[in-house]
Amino acid sequence: MKKTRSFKSLIMRRFIIYIIGIALALLVLELLFGLFTWNNGMNFSELASSPLAKGTERLQITLSVFWILITAAVYVIGIVLFGRGINRKIMDPVQRMQEGFQAVTAGHLDTALDFETETEFGEMRDAFNFMAQRLKDSEEKRMTMEKERMRLFSHIAHDLKTPMTTISGYAQALASGMVEEPDKQREYHLAIKAKSGQMNQLIDQLLSYSKLGTPQYRMNLARVDLVEVLRVSCAALFGEIEGKRMTLELRLPDHSVFCLADSLEASRAISNLLTNAIRHNPAGSLLSVGLAEEPGRVEIQIADNGPAIPKAIAGNLFEPFVSGSDSRSTNSGTGLGLAIVKKVMEQHSGEAFVLDAPPPYTKMFVLRFPEPSEHRRTVG
Repeated sequence: MKKTRSFKSLIMRRFIIYIIGIALALLVLELLFGLFTWNNGMNFSELASSPLAKGTERLQITLSVFWILITAAVYVIGIVLFGRGINRKIMDPVQRMQEGFQAVTAGHLDTALDFETETEFGEMRDAFNFMAQRLKDSEEKRMTMEKERMRLFSHIAHDLKTPMTTISGYAQALASGMVEEPDKQREYHLAIKAKSGQMNQLIDQLLSYSKLGTPQYRMNLARVDLVEVLRVSCAALFGEIEGKRMTLELRLPDHSVFCLADSLEASRAISNLLTNAIRHNPAGSLLSVGLAEEPGRVEIQIADNGPAIPKAIAGNLFEPFVSGSDSRSTNSGTGLGLAIVKKVMEQHSGEAFVLDAPPPYTKMFVLRFPEPSEHRRTVG
């Protein structure tokens, strides 16, 4: 890497070089003039102070004036060359940087400066390139977020339209007296209640997703026993698991495993994965919930033997409104559950992903929490 010089050292170095150059040029000219005057019977070193020799008065005066002009010209040329050299070292980078700022201001965020310099302009060039890259990354992130926001609006409108249409149709039928049978009326009322609950669930999950995505949101991190959080989460959904005749296998250690986490949000992420497994797998499926300790991290593993996730969506399964089913029907959930899981894990400086599971299971969702050294496990 080339060492950067300061402007002060650059100017001093060039000043010394030009002074030496001027002195050498004057020395050479003095030798030539001395040789010329010596051949004409004059002493050049005493040309200006010696009495004018008879017959050489005009020549002496001419040579004296010419020497003064030559000396002045040498100094002027040296000063001009010195100024132009310094000007080139300064103005060329300044002009390139000015052009770069104008390009960035015009919206060309891929602009990069590549001029060579040996002064502080090298640091300024690198700082400009870093700034331009940060602006480009920020703009790309903003555009991605804008696209995600528009996609969210589109999917929300889609997911709200179906239950709203159903509620509107059933309510109109009841209000107009088209349904007279009490059993049928009760059926319509239950359908309206179910569709309203589905809409409330979508709105609640949308609010949770939006809250987790704001920079102002902060987790209430504390020393949490993940084993206990898993037990409570499984117990809360055990009725639904039994309702689908699923076999639950718990693979939990017999000791507490502590980690820095927000207990409420960690429970939400686990419940979303369990609900996802219950909802998207057929009755009688196998369900496994486990916890694995690795150096520097703790993993919650939720596996099942249901249908494999299509390869086309496996890479973006944790994005909003992506479902593992072939179609996003009203029975396939809101499409925000896994997106909330991803946001929760990002807030914990962890990650969420899905893997192929060993037999008899087909897929396994993993929540990976970082495990600080000061919060290692304690035996219960």
